[in-house]
Amino acid sequence: MSTLNKKPGRPRAYTPEALEAKFKEYAQWVKANPVYINKVSAGKIIPVPTQRPLTLVGFCRFAGFSRQNFYEYESREEFSDTLMCVREAIEADQLQGALVGIYDSGIVARVLHLADRQDVTTNGKEITTATQPISVVLDPEAAKIIQSIGKQTGKE
Repeated sequence: MSTLNKKPGRPRAYTPEALEAKFKEYAQWVKANPVYINKVSAGKIIPVPTQRPLTLVGFCRFAGFSRQNFYEYESREEFSDTLMCVREAIEADQLQGALVGIYDSGIVARVLHLADRQDVTTNGKEITTATQPISVVLDPEAAKIIQSIGKQTGKE
């Protein structure tokens, strides 16, 4: 009898080795089963095979458990190294696919929580409202010129 079954509660469906093998099986399945995207060519719709990305949710569904179960496995010391490798393999696939244009880079950046955030307006300072209203004073001659321009453009 294994030590896993001696613990209280339901026995786990996977050992670290079985989970690693399941991920390898998932990765092979993903690459062997492309997604078909419809493209229009010469007025005809043609299904074009497109590489399917590795995803955490996809792996969980393939393995038959929820993302929450993945997190629970991941929190256990005996699974942590294996599942870290799974996460890294998924991230590497997504990042490399985005870099070469196979996957949408914007979506991959969001999924991987990557962002190129630059403050181009305030130089890192907090945005505040103007403390004094801005007023513009025109001399009477400038006001007449602006009014005459307005009248000329209104006639056109």
